[in-house]
Amino acid sequence: MATSGRRLTLGLAGLALAGTFGCSSVPGGTEAAPARTTATPPPAPAPAGPRSPDFCQVDRPAAWTTAGKKHHYGSEQGLNRHGRAVSSAGDTLFVTESDAVRTRLVRLSDGGREKHVIHSMNPVESGKKSQYGSVRFDGRWLVFEVSYDASDQNDWALYAWDSEGRSEPFRVTRHDRTLNGPFLFAYVQNGKAAWAESIPGGKNAIHLYDLTAREDAVVHTGHTSPVFLAGDILGWREALGPKDPVRVKAVSVGTGKPVDLPPVVAGIRGTAHVSGDGRTWSWVSPDYQTLYAWRPGWKESATIAKAGEGEHIDQMEVSGDLISWVGGEAVWAADLRSHSRTKLTPEYGSVVANGEAVLVSYMAGGFTKDPGKQRGTDNYVIKPAELPPLPACGSWTPVPQPPDETALPGTDPGVSA
Repeated sequence: MATSGRRLTLGLAGLALAGTFGCSSVPGGTEAAPARTTATPPPAPAPAGPRSPDFCQVDRPAAWTTAGKKHHYGSEQGLNRHGRAVSSAGDTLFVTESDAVRTRLVRLSDGGREKHVIHSMNPVESGKKSQYGSVRFDGRWLVFEVSYDASDQNDWALYAWDSEGRSEPFRVTRHDRTLNGPFLFAYVQNGKAAWAESIPGGKNAIHLYDLTAREDAVVHTGHTSPVFLAGDILGWREALGPKDPVRVKAVSVGTGKPVDLPPVVAGIRGTAHVSGDGRTWSWVSPDYQTLYAWRPGWKESATIAKAGEGEHIDQMEVSGDLISWVGGEAVWAADLRSHSRTKLTPEYGSVVANGEAVLVSYMAGGFTKDPGKQRGTDNYVIKPAELPPLPACGSWTPVPQPPDETALPGTDPGVSA
C-alpha cells in the first residue's frame, strides 16, 4: 500500500500534528472571536470580469482575533500543551501535555479550570519515541491512537475512552506491524469508531466498531485510502482497478451499508484527500495544489485556493461556512459567505473541526527547532457561526475541477493497485 509524502510526527518541535496522506505542517498562529450570532445573507453574485482561480486573500478581522482570545488555551511553565480534539460545542478540549518525563492525554473543561488525565505514557521506550496520533471526539466517546515508534507508521494501537463513566480507556485494536498500510486516521460518530487497517494481500479493511457493545464489523475491503467522516457518511478513496482513476466511496455510519454520494462528489476522478461535514464537501487535487469545494445548490464544484510555489494544501476541515486547511507555512480558512480566505496562524499550524467548533494550534513565538527557544503551543477555538463574514471578494467566480484532473492507482497518494 503506497503512501505519499511525509507524515509529520506528533512531536515535531513539541507540536503534535497528525498529517493527512501527504505533507503536514507545524502550528503557528493567532486567534478568533465568538461574535454575535446573526443570519448573514449570501453575498451578491460576482460582477462580470476575469475568472479568479481562487478566493481572494484578506486580513483576518479584529473580531476573529478577539474571539480566539476568549477561547484560548496556552502552555504552562515547563509543560507544552497542544490541542488535539474539541467538542462540537467548543467548550471541551482534548490536549496532549508533555514535560521532560511524561506525555499525557488530557480533557480540559470549564475554560481549562477542570482537568482530567485520560492516558499517559513515557515519551521514549526502549529507545523508541512514543506519541499520540489521531484523536477524535463525538460528544461521549474519545478515540485516540498511540504510536509506539515515530519512525514506524505501522506500530500503533487504537484506544477508546467513555467520557461519561469512570472507566479507563480500553484498546480497540493493535495493528500488525508486519503489514504495511495507510496512516491511521480514526474517526468516531454516535458511538461508532471508524478506521482503515491493512490486511494480508495488500488491501485495507474499513472498520466500524460499536464502542458500547465492543463489536467490530468490517464494512468493506479494497485498495483504499484512510477513511474520512462527512456527517453520517463514512468515506474513503479507492482504486477499483489497475487502470481506473481513484474514486470516492462511502457507507452509512449508522448501518454500514453503501450510500449514494452527491453526483458532484461521486464524479470525482482524482483527489488526494476529501473532507466534509455532511453538507459541504472539500477535496484537494492529486498533486495537493488545488482546493475544491461543493455544497447543495451549487451546480458544480468551485476552486477555493491554489497552493503557492513549493507549497501544498492538506488537512482540510469543514465547519459550517468555513473550510480550513494547512497550506505552506500557515493555517488558512476560506469563508463561503464572502468568497475570501484569511490566515488563522502567523506561521505554521494545525487545525481540527467538530460540528460548530474549529480548534487551531500554533507555536507561541513562532516555529523554532531550538528547544531552548521554544515557548510552548498556544491553542484557540472559534465558532464559525458566531463570526462575522470575512471582507467579500467581489471578483471571484466559480472555477470547477477540470474533468481530466485524474490520477491512476499508484500515483494517487495513499492508494495503490
